[in-house]
Amino acid sequence: MSYTITYDIGDFERSLGELIKRLEHREPLMREMAAAMGDAVEENFAREGRPAWMGWSPSYARKRSGGKILQKSGRLAKSITQVSSNDMAMVGTNVKYARIHQEGGEINIASRSQQAYYRHNTNDYKKIGGIVGNRFVKKSRSNFSRWHTIGAYKIKMPARPFLHLTEDDVTGMESTAENYLKRLLD
Repeated sequence: MSYTITYDIGDFERSLGELIKRLEHREPLMREMAAAMGDAVEENFAREGRPAWMGWSPSYARKRSGGKILQKSGRLAKSITQVSSNDMAMVGTNVKYARIHQEGGEINIASRSQQAYYRHNTNDYKKIGGIVGNRFVKKSRSNFSRWHTIGAYKIKMPARPFLHLTEDDVTGMESTAENYLKRLLD
């Protein structure tokens, strides 16, 4: 008489097949990842960078007193979109000027000529020896115009990376992935 031990691996194979199917369907995980990255970008705008972005030049700061960096109109912050699929999660923007703010660099401004319109009172004009005031007016209100030429110049824009993940953000995303995998195994 012989004794044998047999183990039917059919249940194991079925369970493994189900796990593989669930691992192949990663869209819920990618959606969570995109949401986490979107939250991180929102936080970057709210805190004006993590780490803090370089501040404005003193002259620009006087013009923008009380405003937040990269949020003059709010267009850039509102343009951030989240996209996810089974194989990727992404956060980004299609605003043209986003790249110069993200990476920094130089903006070359070409020289140009333009006509400026002024208004002067003819009596005052005679009294002050032919000097025209320095206030601009609309063309329809002017009685004097002058051409001005502005030479070419460059603006140095510091990098203010708003599409940036901190170490805490990455750690949180890793925890999200880990929890997702634990739910699959349960």
